[in-house]
Amino acid sequence: MKYAVALLLLLLPIHSDAQKSKAKSEVLTLEESIEMALENNHSLRAASEKITGAEEKSREAKTFFLPKLKVESSYAHLGEAPSLALEAGILTPQALSIAMGDDNMYSAQAVAQQPLFTGGKISSLNKQARNNLEATKYNYEEVKQNLILQVKEAYLGILAAEKFKKVCQDAVEQMKAHLETVESLHNAGTISNIDLLRTEVQLANAEQAFIKAENGVELAKSLFNTILGRNLNLPVVVVDVFGVMGEEDNLDQLIDEALEHRPEIYKMRHNIQMAEAGVGVAQSNYWPQVGLFGNYRYHKGGEPTIEWEEDWMVGVSVSMDIWNWGETKAQAGQAKAVLRELEHLEAQLKDGIALEVKGARLNLEEAKKRIKVSEKTVIQAGESLNSAQIGYKNGRVDNVEVLAAQLALTQAKTNHLEAMYNYILSQARLQKAIGKSGGKEL
Repeated sequence: MKYAVALLLLLLPIHSDAQKSKAKSEVLTLEESIEMALENNHSLRAASEKITGAEEKSREAKTFFLPKLKVESSYAHLGEAPSLALEAGILTPQALSIAMGDDNMYSAQAVAQQPLFTGGKISSLNKQARNNLEATKYNYEEVKQNLILQVKEAYLGILAAEKFKKVCQDAVEQMKAHLETVESLHNAGTISNIDLLRTEVQLANAEQAFIKAENGVELAKSLFNTILGRNLNLPVVVVDVFGVMGEEDNLDQLIDEALEHRPEIYKMRHNIQMAEAGVGVAQSNYWPQVGLFGNYRYHKGGEPTIEWEEDWMVGVSVSMDIWNWGETKAQAGQAKAVLRELEHLEAQLKDGIALEVKGARLNLEEAKKRIKVSEKTVIQAGESLNSAQIGYKNGRVDNVEVLAAQLALTQAKTNHLEAMYNYILSQARLQKAIGKSGGKEL
């Protein structure tokens, strides 16, 4: 996006109380806030651990191609050693018991296995693992971009809350000044008690609005600290930021940019490739599973000799399901259904991203127009209040008009503040919508 003219985010300077508190509070820029959130946020850390798990899963899948070697050992003690009993007769003049083995049996063996042909199962499992790893990386990027937007929103929320607090404080000061005028005229007997009461009521309302605004600042800071992984009650002062007003890229360009950069798109593509590999895994059961095996055994007992003996063998194993009542076909059908589902979800995702970009662009344009209108309204409301105050002192305007003019000025300032805040917030949301919220700037 190309921007031409710099625009200050907020209408009024930060409240002097916040400036005085800087010595006791940690002053944070937007860039520092984002870096702190990226370091401390638990959701992002959890997404990072998912990458580690996916890397290990990918390493595990690679081992399926390699030969496996395992060793086994056993010991068994028989209650009675195996023997052959012969009764007295032709073969032997007296009964005999011939030992056929030892009552202690020992065995140790090494077994090696190497898959030769699996119908594509192992390669499909590896494809699944690789794509799962890539999808997990893009999931991390998605969580990261969402977190950066949350930081920007919370950061701007503090600035907006402080500016609104200043607006409310100005309204209180204006009402107090007007109340002094009303009291002076009331003491002189030129106005009734009604004017005095109306003014006192409006001052009380303005003071209540100021109290709410103070609470709003504290809540905004608590939310900010939570997102950054800091203690909820840590004091903080944020540095004012600038926004920009200028020509935006056209909507089609923004949508194309979003489809090119959004991590959700790439995550979905890898999920689809995982599903394709899942079909391969299921269909591999149509084919025979062929493997090479070898066995070396060192044992004692179980035979008439009591010496240690050894034997070995090598061979090829082949297994194949001949009839399983359609189990393989059903598994393949399930895998294909998952693949088709993800393909539909990919189309839905693209439509949703296009809608998100369009909404963010429209909100940005709306806020830009509101800034121009509200700026004029603030000037007009200020002039109207000044005229009403002069007219009231001269007896040409009643108190109701002055109070209405003061409310109108406060509302105009609030609307202008909201428009400016929404403009920069819409910029941040548009950047996120096109997949570029990774930057520290607004």
